[in-house]
Amino acid sequence: MITDYLLTLKRKVLTSYKEHLLAISITLITFIIMLLEPESSEWLRYQSIEVSQGQWWRIFTANLCHSNWNHWALNIIGFWIMDWFYQPVLNAKLRAYLLLFCMIANVFLLHLLLDLYWYVGLSGALHGYLIGGALLSWNSAKKLNLAIVVVVSIKLIAESLWQINLATEQLIDANVVEEAHSLGALSAVLFALVIWISKKNR
Repeated sequence: MITDYLLTLKRKVLTSYKEHLLAISITLITFIIMLLEPESSEWLRYQSIEVSQGQWWRIFTANLCHSNWNHWALNIIGFWIMDWFYQPVLNAKLRAYLLLFCMIANVFLLHLLLDLYWYVGLSGALHGYLIGGALLSWNSAKKLNLAIVVVVSIKLIAESLWQINLATEQLIDANVVEEAHSLGALSAVLFALVIWISKKNR
């Protein structure tokens, strides 16, 4: 009886580990990067001049850097909540592709469209992760997913019109780049379109 229980528990732990491998990996990597601050950000954060000179890895690694521990905690807690929320309706591989696409596309678009000296954080990609998850799991809970898309869209519009992130900026000791949130959401829409088109073609 005890052996069966332990085997069942082991299977559940392994399944949970595989389902959230990306979240676990990003948590550990970003934690280590925070421990190595400020030297780690000097090599990993987005800096427009360095990227233009060929340091393209910063487009991805900027997402893994944070301005302080409050910034790190907000992003990681938010990521885990979203990952648990979407786990029943989106498989681990699709969630990983969605987040990684938003991480790269978001900062790449920032580089192309904004005159931004430096940028760190996962919040832009997380806005995309939230929107993209709702779009990709649309048929699983249409009303809930519609509510997610509407609420996030209202937030993005409010950010573009008013300074609603002043308290957050004080908490993370850095400016909130609202454009990153909008571009993260746009990245997710592009990703969802690619997935839908590929499914139709198949």
